[in-house]
Amino acid sequence: MRIKRLIRTSLLLMAAGMFAACASEDSVLGKDKEKGTDAPKGGVIFSTGEPKNNAKHRLAGDVEVFAKTRTSITHTPGGGADAYWTSSDNIWVKDKNGNWQQSIGIELHDGGASAEFTLPGSKTDYADGCEVRYTGISGYVPTLGKHMLVSIAENQSRSAANDFSRAGDWGDCGSGVAHNTGNPDKFNFTLSHKSSYLCFLPRCENGALAPNVQLKNIKITALQGGSISGLFIFGGENIYPGTPPVYNFIGVDLPNLPLYTTANQTANATYLAVRPGTYDFLINYTIKDPTTNISISTTQTLTNVTLKKGEINDITYNIAIQNLDTKFYMWDAKQHFWWGHLKSDGTPDDPDNNYPKNNTDPRWYHEGVGPFAATESCKGCPNVNEMCWYVKRGDPHLDFINFVIAENGHLHTLFNTRGIWLKKKSAILRDNPDVSEHRFSSSFPDKNGTDRDWRTETDLSLFSIPNVSVISGGAVNLDDYFFLPAFGFYNSFGALVWKDQFCRYWTSSAAPGNWVYHLSTGDLTDPSKQVLYAGYEHRASGQQAYAFE
Repeated sequence: MRIKRLIRTSLLLMAAGMFAACASEDSVLGKDKEKGTDAPKGGVIFSTGEPKNNAKHRLAGDVEVFAKTRTSITHTPGGGADAYWTSSDNIWVKDKNGNWQQSIGIELHDGGASAEFTLPGSKTDYADGCEVRYTGISGYVPTLGKHMLVSIAENQSRSAANDFSRAGDWGDCGSGVAHNTGNPDKFNFTLSHKSSYLCFLPRCENGALAPNVQLKNIKITALQGGSISGLFIFGGENIYPGTPPVYNFIGVDLPNLPLYTTANQTANATYLAVRPGTYDFLINYTIKDPTTNISISTTQTLTNVTLKKGEINDITYNIAIQNLDTKFYMWDAKQHFWWGHLKSDGTPDDPDNNYPKNNTDPRWYHEGVGPFAATESCKGCPNVNEMCWYVKRGDPHLDFINFVIAENGHLHTLFNTRGIWLKKKSAILRDNPDVSEHRFSSSFPDKNGTDRDWRTETDLSLFSIPNVSVISGGAVNLDDYFFLPAFGFYNSFGALVWKDQFCRYWTSSAAPGNWVYHLSTGDLTDPSKQVLYAGYEHRASGQQAYAFE
């Protein structure tokens, strides 16, 4: 009988995209494992059936896939899995007397696609339809009598990417029934998985940073839903809460895995076995820049995630580190304020004389009568409508942090940096039903409360400058916020003013005349002046040209 198992593959997507094809696990299933353990003379054979079939899609979305279900597993994101037996596996079969008998030999076929287990006794010792269990490598614990235990490891570290070969070590388990084949010494059985599985597919969309950092660790914590690792009771169909120690987390140390701008299964896919259930997850990804020796963790939050028996759940995530250019620009200049005039330590060589002075200098601002959009250094900045919403609904908080940024393709730390936390666009849209994504980018109320697109509006007298107080103390849920350091700005005569006191950030929108919209704070060192506003000023000052988030 051909053995098939239905595996549904759920996709937990943080961004749209396609995933790479499955890499081969032939190295795990080499010829040296083909024979497995020699079957003892005598005994009863319990066979898993014919060689494997490839997994096939049946439905889109919640994908249903036919695949083999054994203990060494290969997986194609979005497409199910093939599973294989290994020579260290064993099964348990309940005999006619209700006693659980452990297999005493295994013979693998077709690289582990199918297998024959030898059980003690004779065929008459086992009934047609007898129960078969696989409990992973954890094996049998005599103190539980005839029951079985499944151990789902709280540390599932590994030495290679895209390695699901030790599923049995990490908590794989399954059950089925065996049927009389008519052969005097043989039963056939079909096994189905009862654990659930996660496949992490991280990426780093920062193309300059991705080649220079490595994935060091993934830790998943169940904030709601109970324990996901530890020692559990396996009842054949379900995995029940066990006795302490049990844990609400699983950690995985990784061997400096590379990151790419898109999901790359071969390079860094990481698998976990977990107890089925419905959970709220907090997932920590730790990366390290070996050049600067700086490590940083970013977090992903998933709520109401249902992990079903026999499912592989693909989780993709963009490991985003704030890519902040610490240089200053006149508005939309082709080059930064001190381009060609920096010393080896990064400071200006002669700030009193070498500041940009006219439009023959590529450091000079973008001239022309507004309104119009930036085309050079400020084209990636928020537009004026977006900047106004960031101010009005961004819930600014004052803080001092050791701020890790990505700059020039590497991680750097800015120590004890004063600045403000602002809500991300996604959090603003979530928390403000009156602000649609279209409205966020395309309009903001004027002085009379009428929405106008300030990117094209010519009557600056109607502009209502949003002005909000900055709250002292850091934001609570930092996953919803991003940080803007108070770098100050350069005046038109090359003097750095209000460093560590003021935030000044350009928009991509030139205002009517020679003005340009920007974000600014008051003096953050003075409690009476701790305000945030979106206003406008002349283009000649040197400010931050930064794509928020």
